Amino acid sequence: MRRRIMGRYGYLILLIIIILAVDLYPFFDALRLSFFDKNLMNPGGDRFTGVSNFVRLLTKEPLFRPALWNTIVFTIGSVVFEYLIGLGAALLLTSRYTPMKNLFKALVLLPWAVPIAINSLIWKFMLAPNYGFVNQILDRLGAHDFLQMNWLGNLSLVMPVVIGVNVWRSFPFYAITLMAGLATIPRELYESAQVDGASWSARFWHITMPGIKNVSMVVVVLHLIWTFTNFDVIYLLTGGGPLHATEVLPTFLYQQAFELFDMGYASAIGLFILIFLVVTVGPLYFRANAKT
Repeated sequence: MRRRIMGRYGYLILLIIIILAVDLYPFFDALRLSFFDKNLMNPGGDRFTGVSNFVRLLTKEPLFRPALWNTIVFTIGSVVFEYLIGLGAALLLTSRYTPMKNLFKALVLLPWAVPIAINSLIWKFMLAPNYGFVNQILDRLGAHDFLQMNWLGNLSLVMPVVIGVNVWRSFPFYAITLMAGLATIPRELYESAQVDGASWSARFWHITMPGIKNVSMVVVVLHLIWTFTNFDVIYLLTGGGPLHATEVLPTFLYQQAFELFDMGYASAIGLFILIFLVVTVGPLYFRANAKT
């Protein structure tokens, strides 16, 4: 009987063990730590403090609101432009009039294929003042004033630049996903609409967009979550600077946990990120999954 049960439910039991080990235990441990004053520089000095970490974060932390605002700006800016560029690339790569589509598909995938760390470091080198590739190209084109431009050190330009780097890296995911959605739209709909005299814009708004509505919602919701919790792009490009101009909640959490070793406070920040995403993006996520 035991062999029969293990043979039938063995994989289910293994899955439950993996979920407990990988998901639930770290979550509940972080939840527990968020109610404690725990600093790795003071081993054995753990002290239960209730909700004081959350009170400190929401009312006393001067970097909290700027970091939250930067996170929202970074997330919305990235997702909007990723979707628009990805949709444009998908339309071009599925058009019958685009030559060498296989070659362009491979080229579009390159930014997504390169690891994030390498992507970010390459862009950091390219955006460097004086010797950076971007400034050198602008200088050759006659824009000599840009030769000394410090793109990642300018308070008014650094966030758009970081968003641009993230968009360049992530739009291929949108392009490939939306291409799959476009492939499910029957070609007969376009032919019938063209026979009826519908313009390109009419076909786009009344056939293409409704046809990819569900896949668009799924990919946008997923990227809202991924971008809101994105750490590596900003950390490798700017480290949250200059003067916290690109400080986002994930980099702020990293600073508290692994530079100041305040694990209780860092756990409270992580729990806030989770709650914020559940409240704001959670309904969209469940709605998107209900339609697929």
